[in-house]
Amino acid sequence: MNLNKVPNKVRAAYGIGDYAICLYWSGVGLYLLYFYTDVVGISPLLAGWLYALGIAWDAITDPFMGYLAERTRTKMGSYRPYIFYGAIPLAFSFILLFWVPPFEGVELFVFLLAINLLHRTCFTIVSVPYSSLTARITDDSDERTKLTTARMIGASFGTLTVSALGFPIVLFFGGTNEAFGFIFLGILCGLMAVIVLSITVRFVQEREFNSSGVQLPSFAKVFKSVVNNYPFWIVFGSILILGSTSIMFNNNLIYFVKYSLDLHEYQGLILGVSSGSALLAIPLWAYAALKIGKRNSWMTAMSLLIIGLLIFYFSLIDSLQELLLILGFIGIGNGATGVLFWSMLPDTIEYGEWKTGVRTESSLYGFMTFAQKAAIAFAALLLGMVLTQIGFEPNSTQSEKTLYELKFVMTWIPLTGIFLSFVLVSFYPIDKTYHQKLIFEIESKKLNHETN
Repeated sequence: MNLNKVPNKVRAAYGIGDYAICLYWSGVGLYLLYFYTDVVGISPLLAGWLYALGIAWDAITDPFMGYLAERTRTKMGSYRPYIFYGAIPLAFSFILLFWVPPFEGVELFVFLLAINLLHRTCFTIVSVPYSSLTARITDDSDERTKLTTARMIGASFGTLTVSALGFPIVLFFGGTNEAFGFIFLGILCGLMAVIVLSITVRFVQEREFNSSGVQLPSFAKVFKSVVNNYPFWIVFGSILILGSTSIMFNNNLIYFVKYSLDLHEYQGLILGVSSGSALLAIPLWAYAALKIGKRNSWMTAMSLLIIGLLIFYFSLIDSLQELLLILGFIGIGNGATGVLFWSMLPDTIEYGEWKTGVRTESSLYGFMTFAQKAAIAFAALLLGMVLTQIGFEPNSTQSEKTLYELKFVMTWIPLTGIFLSFVLVSFYPIDKTYHQKLIFEIESKKLNHETN
């Protein structure tokens, strides 16, 4: 009997938590830049700065949140209190994020920035402890893959919900006044997220660790452990490059659909097919990870993404059906990134513990998300500059040159990131057998220490 086996009830309760997280994450990722430019009415450059500063602040607070959370000791555990008490403030901050304030000029920019920073802080308080729960629930590699699969299914359902229903909700409640519609979108997402996160807190339990007489490692030791964990740096580098370059495709898709294809009324369907195909592909990639390994599955997925983006670039795309087919194919490859990344990352925790004797869970997640979001912040700022450089003007007819350069940016920058990610992960060393060996040697060291 596998004592590390995670019950289906716990797996489902943990997985559904990422539904709530991704209502916020995908809601911001898909709509915030568009909201700033086409609804609030600020320039792409200022919108890029707002987006970048917000996510950069998120990146800065993540490591400190991780460091704080893994040192928290309550009857609820280390991580669940933050999810429980942070859910409602996070919902309110999301609603405020999509409110158009009655200000102009500098006052408008300062207000939007302040609300952005508030939301990012609330998001950090909830999301970092939630992500850290994976390693605290089980230390079995296959169980983590299954647990992460449940999480990615929840995340993909969250992304699917906010992408497929986002614009329909905005247009239904707001009509020609999209600003009013975005308020309703914020309220509905916030209410749903609060309910879902309460389910996660209720049914997920953290494993108890006997910490009596054990001194938690200092920040310097934690940092040294992360620095010497080269499998972590491989995973770190691949997702960092992939995430920061894919923003050029994901955040420009709404603009491409609205201005290049004149299909704005189909935004919900288009975004829904893109995220829905990724969702449907998750079980396939989870099965592949168990059968051919996480590294080989990642490289296969990156190959599909390269093919899909090349088809997108070289196709004329003169119909809705053609666009949906291409986005569906790209979505299949995208379905792998979340489930594989979030199941590979916990395995690097044991490598770090085996290598240095220091176990870093929440801190490692904090370091990871710090760099990931810092890179996305830079990419968002670059995106605002690029849109300005190619002559993009919100709510105006775009020139043929602008539309061509928009498609070029959407394709070749992500392609570069996908290829580099493919190369990096080819050096990832941890497979199922190697991970089991790490666990065995860690437990042996602990037994020897207790005996002595």
